This record gives sequence, structure tokens and C-alpha cells, in this order.
Amino acid sequence: MPSRSKKILSPIPSIPNNEKNITDLIRQSQTIFSSSNQNDIKSLCEQLIDILIISSSTDPPNTSLRKCVVKGFSHLPESQYENVLDECTKRLEEFFKRQGKEHRLEYISMLNYLIENFPFGLVCILKIKDTICNQLITIGQELWSDIQSTNVPHHRFNLFQQLQYYLKVVVFLLPKVHDELERDNIISRIIHQMLNDENTVTLEIRLTCSLVWHLLKDNEQLSPHEKLNQIKKVTCVIMSRLALYFGLIKTTMTNQLLDTNFFVQLLEEVLAFKTCDATIMVGVSKALETYSEALTSSWRNLQTASLENIIQKLLTFAWDHFSYNVETVRHCSANIYSNAFKISMTHCDIRQSIIDSQLTLLKQLPWQKDGCSLAYHTLLDYLSVSDIIKWNSKLAESCLMAMNDRGLASEASYLYCVLCHKHREEEKSIDKWKQIWLKPVIDALDTSTPLHRFLIAEYILPKILKGHPEYLQELKDITINPRTLIVCTRIGRTLGLCPNIFSSNPFIEHDLIRQGITSEDEQICLDCLFILCENPKTTEYISQIEFELIKYFLQMNIDNGSTSFRNQVLSLLKKHFIRIKDSWLLCARQKLKKTDQDFDDLTERYRNYLKWLINWSCSNLYLEGSYSQRHLSISILHWLIHLHGNQGIETICQKLKLYTFIELIYKNSMEYLFNCLWDTYEDIRQYSLDIIIKLNVSFYFFHK
Repeated sequence: MPSRSKKILSPIPSIPNNEKNITDLIRQSQTIFSSSNQNDIKSLCEQLIDILIISSSTDPPNTSLRKCVVKGFSHLPESQYENVLDECTKRLEEFFKRQGKEHRLEYISMLNYLIENFPFGLVCILKIKDTICNQLITIGQELWSDIQSTNVPHHRFNLFQQLQYYLKVVVFLLPKVHDELERDNIISRIIHQMLNDENTVTLEIRLTCSLVWHLLKDNEQLSPHEKLNQIKKVTCVIMSRLALYFGLIKTTMTNQLLDTNFFVQLLEEVLAFKTCDATIMVGVSKALETYSEALTSSWRNLQTASLENIIQKLLTFAWDHFSYNVETVRHCSANIYSNAFKISMTHCDIRQSIIDSQLTLLKQLPWQKDGCSLAYHTLLDYLSVSDIIKWNSKLAESCLMAMNDRGLASEASYLYCVLCHKHREEEKSIDKWKQIWLKPVIDALDTSTPLHRFLIAEYILPKILKGHPEYLQELKDITINPRTLIVCTRIGRTLGLCPNIFSSNPFIEHDLIRQGITSEDEQICLDCLFILCENPKTTEYISQIEFELIKYFLQMNIDNGSTSFRNQVLSLLKKHFIRIKDSWLLCARQKLKKTDQDFDDLTERYRNYLKWLINWSCSNLYLEGSYSQRHLSISILHWLIHLHGNQGIETICQKLKLYTFIELIYKNSMEYLFNCLWDTYEDIRQYSLDIIIKLNVSFYFFHK
């Protein structure tokens, strides 16, 4: 019979047939499991196991059903485990006795789930270990045979995934069921064949195979030195040899191992495989990464001289491969460096010599070199910033200069700000700290190139002010440069550090904003508009001076032909319009509750501003004007209607017997909008048509 038919006709447990019934069953589990009725408890356990079997019979497994099972069994007291074990085991044994390749993924998935998630899954497995081990042996033979017989890449990829999943289960169960799993040495032969395969098996599979090899009963009894010698006889394939070293480290290097010579010999044998071959170097770096991790728990048993030699070799390997052209090797090198340095810092006899050697090396290298940034961050966990600056007095300056490069800006700003914040915690003299960290930033903002200033403002200033908001005022006191003051204010505004900029004690003079609006530097112009439009509190009332400055900005920059500039202006104006709407609605609602005394003044101020804005926009829609004039003006009208022409505002306006925004625009702009229907640019014609339609529909809807 075909395998598909077998799968269709294989016995499927009967379970509640929809999600609602399953949910009800899980809800009942708490009541049933807390009762003393053993028959109900056993019946519910059988149903939950059946749901678990169904969840494993799909590809991929049904995780929702499995979560239901876990939740159901979570209500079962531990004292009841023994009472339901036989029923659960019986159901699982029926599941594992089914034959056929089509079930092997279900078995592996189920075993993995029972081991990791099921409350008494391992006990169930051990009760039916003969059945399960027979299936595991058969699955191993079938998987390896299928891998050898296929050349189709995606088939082989899927089979390798299944094999990795399978080996993971074998690694866990092998120490517990040696005799059953190693019956007839079938698994041992499969592992040896995989390790001696030169081209087919991937490194990940070899690494897991090596764990199985070391856990085999005959090999487990060998001493570490005997295993080292045996590895050379098992295979001549270099990648498999490296994988076996990886397995040896994982299974042998513990804090109970006292043999210094073994640690030294193992490291030398792994390093002996260093080569130009990238594939082999991945294996070497993986083995050394695991070696360094294992060393963190076992270094106390080693002689000081040998440990220092091991640390130096690991650090040297890391420095040599920080810039390797394979990401895996670079990542492993970073972990090797961190682990080795951490070990040396906890050993008082070698700590200072390692620190001195690393600082000496870093002094000779630019921080941008691969690995230097990691080394500085690692050193900061054990050294003060003052000590690092004594060795490399130009570190802060070099980080700041690297902000000229967009590619280095993120890393440079992160290192600069980490050093800055940690030094602030150490340094008692605030003036000295400012001189080292704040003054250079302000000097660069005052005098450097536009790109350098922009990157410092975007990357460094926010990080400094987020950590120390009080230094916004300090930055203002350090400089008198209008451009720098505007940039610092803009960053402070972004972080919500200066909400009331034009209060009785203004953070920045409005004359300075007016001066920045006419700057030749477009970024400064945009920063000024940002200061005026950006406010984390959108319900804060807008003052007359803010309206006047926005009017001045629009008049001075209406002819800017840059599309990028115009888009950023529109983006900021949208925030401005939202604030107009939110602040007026707050005031209007308070007026309806008779609690706001400023409503009339606020409404008059907002109406006059909007009337001016509408008239000004309409006056720039004439066909003889520039495209930038017409596009900005029509876009302003479009967003005004989009944001303010809604039923919420109209309803409140009707209750208060006020003119609406729609009426204001309708009465002042229709003639100009109709003229724009003949504009030469398609986008302006489309905007005009959309506005006219919305105006007429809204006006009709609210005044019919």
C-alpha cells in the first residue's frame, strides 16, 4: 500500500472536534485534576495525550494544541503523576509503534517535546525505552541512507534539518539508555560514517555527531588524554577532527578536571589547524569559542604560568581574526576575546600584565580598527575611564573626528557616549568633565563641516542629553554661536526637555529663531521650524509669537525648490496642525464645561492665524508662480482640511455656534482652487480636485 494511504488509514485518536471543545476541556482540567475521582482524572489525561498526538501528526507540529496540553497538565498535582503514568505511557507507546518513514518526523518532534516541556515526559520515555530506542535506531538508518541517496539540494537541506533534530534527541537520551540505543552498534557505525564523510555532512551536523561519539559507552569511559589520542584514529577529515575537539571540550572540560597539560595540549592541537581555508577556520573558531567558554568555569585548577600562556594565545587568535572575511569567524573571535579577558581579570596574578599588554596594543592602533571598539568596551568593565585616557589621551578626540564618516558614526558615537557617561560617574570635578567631553562637541558644532555637525547632532547630542538632561542648559552656556544654540534647542525639543521655549524665561530668544529662519544652511532653517512645530505635549496652547515666526518662515522659504526641503517642511507643518487641533479641542471641551476662561482669546488667535494661512496659501496658487510655491500652498490647504475637517471639530463648533475650519476655507479659497484645475502639473490638479470635492461634500453635510 502506498505510504500516503498508510498515513491516511493509520489510527487517529478521537478528540474534541473543534477549538471551542478543546478550550472547554482545558477549562475543566483544573476542576477535574483537583478532584479525587481517579476515573475522571485518568480519562482527562488520555484525552490530553490524544490531543498531544494529534499536534505531532502535522508538519509543522501544531503548537497551539501543544500549549493547550501544557496548560491542561499544569493543573495536575505532582502527587498524581504516578496514578496517571500508566495510561499516558500506554497511549504514547501506541503512537511510537506505528511504522513507516512518514512518521519519523512526528516521533522526533514528540520526543523533543516530551523531553523539554512535558511534566513527566522523561519518565514516560524510560518506561517504553525499548520501543523508542528501536524507532530511533531505524530512523537514524533511514535518514542517513536518504541523505546519501539524494543530490537534490532542498531535499538534502530538509533531511539535514531532520537529522540535526534527531541527533539532539539522541544526545539527550544516550547517557540514560546506553544499552538499548547502542544495540548492535548501529548508531555507532552511522556516527563513524558521518564523521568520515568528506563532502556531504555540514559542520553543524559534525558538531552534534561529535557529542554523540563522546557519549558512546566505550568512549565515555576513556580519560581525556586517551580521547585526544583516539580522535586522531577515528577520522582523517579535518572538519570532523575539529568537531571532535569541540565535543571533547563540551563533554570533558569541567571544573573537576585538574590536568593542566590536557588544557595546554588541547589548545595547541586546535590551533595547529589554522589555515587560509575559510571553511576550516570556521571549525577552528567554533572549537576555540567553546574552549574559552569552558575555561571560564575551570581556569582555577590551572597553573598560573600555563593559564597566562593560554590567555595570551586566545587573545592573539582573536586579534588576528577580528577582521576575517567570514562573519562566523569574526563573531567567534569577539566571544573568544571577551571570555579570555574575563578570565584574566578574575586572576589577580595575571590581571595587570594582561591589562598593560592590551592597553599598549590599543595605544598603537586607531580605535576604528576591527576589534578595538570591542576591546575598549571590554576594558571599561574592569578599568576606569581615567586610566584608559592616561594611556590614550586622544581617544575622545579620535571618536569625535570619526563622526565625519557616516559608516563609523553609530559606533563612534556609542563609544564616545559610553566613555562620557562612565567618566561622569568617576570624575568629581564637573568642570574637568565638561572640558573633556562637552566642550569638544560644542566646538565641533561651532566650527566643523556641515556633515560633521549633522552627525554629531543626530548621534552624540541625544545620547549625552538623554543620560544627563540637566546639561542642556550647560551646553547653552558654553557657546554663543546661534547655529549651535538652535541645534541644541532642537535636540532638547525632541527629547521633551524644553516644552515652554517662549515662556517668561525663554530657553532661546525668538530673535535668534528669526535669524536662523533666513540662514543659508537649509538644515538650520528646518531646525528652526522643528523647534516651532515639535512638542511632545500636543495640547499645549500655541502663542502668538510662535504663529508669527511660522508665518515668517513660510514667507522666507516659499521659493525653495528643493523637494527634500519641501517634504520636511510639510511633515513638520502636519505636526503643527495637529497641535492646533488638539489644543483648541481641549480648550473648547473645557469651555463646554464652563471651566476655561481663555477660550475666546485662543479662538480669535487661532482663527486669525488660520485665516491668514488660508489667504496666504491661496495667494500663491496663481499659475504664473513657481511650482514650489503652488505645491507647498496646495499641500498646506490639503492637510488643513484633512486634519481639521472632521466631525468632532464640526460638532463642537456647532455647539459653540462658531464658524468651522471647513467654512473658513470654503469662503476664502474656492476661486483659487478652481483655477488650479488647469495647472500644468498633475499632482497640483489632483490635490485641487480632492480639496474641492471634500469642501463641497463637507459643507453640504454640515449645512444641508
